[in-house]
Amino acid sequence: MKDYIKVGKIVNTHGVKGCIKCVPFTDDLERFDDLEYVYTEKDNIKRKIKEVWYRKGTVYLTLENIEDMSTAESFKNSYISIFEDQLRDLPEDTYYLFELEGMKVYSDEGEYIGEISEIYQPGANDVYEIKNNDKTYLIPAVKEVVKEVNMKDRKIIINVIEGLLE
Repeated sequence: MKDYIKVGKIVNTHGVKGCIKCVPFTDDLERFDDLEYVYTEKDNIKRKIKEVWYRKGTVYLTLENIEDMSTAESFKNSYISIFEDQLRDLPEDTYYLFELEGMKVYSDEGEYIGEISEIYQPGANDVYEIKNNDKTYLIPAVKEVVKEVNMKDRKIIINVIEGLLE
């Protein structure tokens, strides 16, 4: 597992007192209420969360030592992260997205399909981007397709339905 886990991307500032606007990388927005601090990727500094609020799926944070718009602006397009020990336990058969990236994907007949290079969250279900040399496949993360996720062996088994790999 990685040391730092990205939990949001700083996309803008808010106001003149150093508030940052973040796109969260979590399904549970209120997750930020439980965090005491985050790490800013730009300077790799642990910063105490002074205030957090939410609006329209976006997280607004006031962080320690970011107290004006100019300083906040310098963090734009960088990430905020947490350490592994700040992660919440997940229910059985659910995974953090970063845990799935890089996993090898096989058909239920044992054929190697490729490796998960990216995960998209367009709406109803996640979509796994699987790359194998010059080929790229987009696989819906639904039970009809994803049959097994083996974290120990870093391997995913999928049911290759008609038209899926074309």
